[in-house]
Amino acid sequence: MSTSVCCPSCTAAACRKSRWRSHEERAAHPGMHPFRCPACGDRFLAPVHPQGSGRRWPMWAAVGAAAAVAAILAATVIIAFDEDAPPAVDTATTSTSTRAAAEDGDVEAQFRLGRALLAEAGSDARKGEEAGNWLKRAAGAGHTGAMVLLGKRYRSGIGTPQNFELAARWLGEAARAGDPEGMVEFGRLYRSGIGVEPDAVEAYVWFNRAAAAMNMEGVHERDSVALKLNPEDLRRAQALSIDEAELAPATAEPGTAAPAEPVAPAAGD
Repeated sequence: MSTSVCCPSCTAAACRKSRWRSHEERAAHPGMHPFRCPACGDRFLAPVHPQGSGRRWPMWAAVGAAAAVAAILAATVIIAFDEDAPPAVDTATTSTSTRAAAEDGDVEAQFRLGRALLAEAGSDARKGEEAGNWLKRAAGAGHTGAMVLLGKRYRSGIGTPQNFELAARWLGEAARAGDPEGMVEFGRLYRSGIGVEPDAVEAYVWFNRAAAAMNMEGVHERDSVALKLNPEDLRRAQALSIDEAELAPATAEPGTAAPAEPVAPAAGD
């Protein structure tokens, strides 16, 4: 069932409730519920109110809510008649300054503009096409957030023709550039065999790297795929997750001094 919850990645509305991955995840997030974005495919947690809780609220809560609404309305009226007040900003609409900066080559502005247009694409297909163009420009300039959004979009096929090869290309670039979300999404491609050959070891590698970057989605995905690996493959996956320099053999035992180099005899000795 769709809700009014907005996706934190692409700001799309009408996200759908998702399933809990484990009892531990549910117990660790009281008052929250997982959601899945139909636009970019992102999964996130958001607060929810128990069904029917409004009928059980005490009277003081209802009075407090009414007072809050009245205060907001009063503030709105005051701002409306204050000529010095800054104009209201609609986060769903791209600003002139952002567009100007994007056109001048500001990569971050190109990403923000593409993301904002993507959120509005549900009501105007032309905005979806323009969003893709700005995201491609930002991604081509190295913006990993734009790479991730492009990869998700090609994977879902919502607002653009579905293309798993392009999804793997952009998510792979984001992952190799060190983007934690890109690592998680790239690992999911390997786990499911979307755009790449299915490979549980490679999936573990990218989930493990994302987890090392403090991405909790990476932690859950890594621990899940680890259950499918035999001990030998798990050791190999963990070794591949670490930079080769960290696996180089030490020249001396920890806490011991390295052997001194021989000193050439001085002239005349």
